[in-house]
Amino acid sequence: MKKDYMEACMNATRQRIMQVIMIKKEATSAEIGEELPDIPRASLYRHIKVLLDAEIITVVKEEFKRGSMEKTYAIAPQRPYDDTNEEYNSLIQSALMGLQGEFHRYFNGENPDPQRDLLTLGSASLMMSDEEMMEFIKAYGELIQRYMPNKPGEGRKVRKVTIVISPNVLVYDKG
Repeated sequence: MKKDYMEACMNATRQRIMQVIMIKKEATSAEIGEELPDIPRASLYRHIKVLLDAEIITVVKEEFKRGSMEKTYAIAPQRPYDDTNEEYNSLIQSALMGLQGEFHRYFNGENPDPQRDLLTLGSASLMMSDEEMMEFIKAYGELIQRYMPNKPGEGRKVRKVTIVISPNVLVYDKG
């Protein structure tokens, strides 16, 4: 897997930019900036360049407007990695290390307060068929889609929600 792809995906600001593009299907940097007004314009352009370089987004249209070239972006159609166990393992390990780094920065930052910030961790082992699991994943996706269009506003904070679905590797004693 491309290292730059994983690093680009793990950044919270770039995840927000990708979400805007996913929701809109296509977006210019100006449209992305309107949706994410809390990100300074220079930072926005820098993050868009990282996403382009990692081949996560692509330019689908270029128009000359008001003396400059306006680019329209979309999510790139292909993944720059193979569907091998090693690739999946690398992706999961990188994501978990990124999450670990975020918690480290949070708890070593100014005034961490898990209650105030509604920090939540949960785990459940559920008995589900593959069909039920697909229904669960679909319902989770619909729930996330419901809140993705939210724009910055009074009382709103960026909150990262991470879900990991893994096999429960328990060895049952048959004795």
